[in-house]
Amino acid sequence: MGNATHEGFWKDAKGNLVAPENVRESDKLADEVVRDLFAEAKNINAALVAFKQKALDDIRTHLALVVEKYDVKLRGKKGNRVLSTFDGSIKVTINIQDRIRFGEELVAAELLINECMAEWTHDANPNLRTIVEKAFQADSEGKISVYRVLDLLRLQIDDERWRKAMKAIQDSIRVIDSKEYVRIYTRDENGEYQALSLNIAQA
Repeated sequence: MGNATHEGFWKDAKGNLVAPENVRESDKLADEVVRDLFAEAKNINAALVAFKQKALDDIRTHLALVVEKYDVKLRGKKGNRVLSTFDGSIKVTINIQDRIRFGEELVAAELLINECMAEWTHDANPNLRTIVEKAFQADSEGKISVYRVLDLLRLQIDDERWRKAMKAIQDSIRVIDSKEYVRIYTRDENGEYQALSLNIAQA
């Protein structure tokens, strides 16, 4: 049954073997429920992985045929594609999302920005200070938020040091890998596209 070894003992979270009579019935039942759900979830996950690959293959095949037959340029950014039904009621999109990290140039950017903040202490907008301070705050794992740092690039500040800092941020960006996302949308009664959830956490 569930966690029990062939000798009948149960292994706890620390790897210790526990006699079955010392395991609460509620824990045994919870173990069985979780293992059953995990087995089903693995099957669902495998089906989603297979569906994603099929969707990518089908769309790429279709686009390859279009280009070959009509010799036309595909619209949209590189890698991002949209296909829809003839009536526009359903659309499928492929989006490419790069995963990035920052190189050592980010240290220079932070130093330059700190110089600016020190000089602007009295005149700087408090909101600006908050944005800058949060951008370089590391989380519990020591990681800096990519989105907060990149948000600094949107600020238009007429200062040579600030411009150098923004250039340092741009130079620090390293693309680790790219991930493809397949999303399916259907029109609701108001004509708005609603995503069909393929994420168990959002279902």
